[in-house]
Amino acid sequence: MLLDPQLRARLERLALLNRNRLRGVWGGRHRSTRLGESLDFADYREYNPGDDYRRIDYNLWARLGVVLIRLFEAEDEMPLQVVVDTSRSMDFGEKFPAAQQLAAMVTYLALISGERVRLATVPEPGSAALVGPWARHVSAWPKLETWLEGLEPAGGTDLVAASRIIASTVSRGPIVLISDLMQDGWQQAIDLFGTARGGVVLHVVSPAELDPDLTGDLTLRDIETRAEVPVSMSGDALDRYRARVRGFMSEAARRCRRVGLDYVPAIADPGVLERALRQLVADGVAR
Repeated sequence: MLLDPQLRARLERLALLNRNRLRGVWGGRHRSTRLGESLDFADYREYNPGDDYRRIDYNLWARLGVVLIRLFEAEDEMPLQVVVDTSRSMDFGEKFPAAQQLAAMVTYLALISGERVRLATVPEPGSAALVGPWARHVSAWPKLETWLEGLEPAGGTDLVAASRIIASTVSRGPIVLISDLMQDGWQQAIDLFGTARGGVVLHVVSPAELDPDLTGDLTLRDIETRAEVPVSMSGDALDRYRARVRGFMSEAARRCRRVGLDYVPAIADPGVLERALRQLVADGVAR
């Protein structure tokens, strides 16, 4: 079980929000890029033969002598895609279990909110992403939870390919990316995710990556490429490393916000879900 009953009960009192207009396929509760049938007035335009005469503003006609019809906002659903990084670099400490729980929390919140949601994975280089089916009702939660529980971290990472695949889909809703961003080209992937439709990046980081307990002469091995690098871990080297990690996370946050994505650091420890949920609420992603 990825979410305990207490957390699910809290999520059921919240709803996902969307600050931007979107273009959905089905009706919902979010502002659309098109005009439609809601009760919220949007604008006027001149009457054309065939327009619904019930939309004519007769008061303006009487005052100005111009026949105008009232236009109203449309409300569409928010198709949400949750993309989980399943690369081998996520198999460090508790990063991948944390990613599964974060994906489960966002997915459950979307279903409770009545949104259409789909799960996907970041593919290995040269392979296709694993994409799940669309779901809209909370009755689909057990199936999606089982799908998430069946994921395993393996292979490399192709964030750029994942961003292109997701950005090319028909549904123009936001994206939630759950990843450690440990791949060359992550900046391009963030740009593609952001310019496509907006969303959230949950940046998963292990406590041991933030503050490693390493000293002396060591050989470090890349968990994905298996490349080895000899290092000497002095106090000064550890300080430089910590500064580089903080700089990396700060750069990721700036990059996300520049392209309209919310950035949430997710430290993979027992409090990861509580902190992530608090920040999503504080950032206006949920309420």
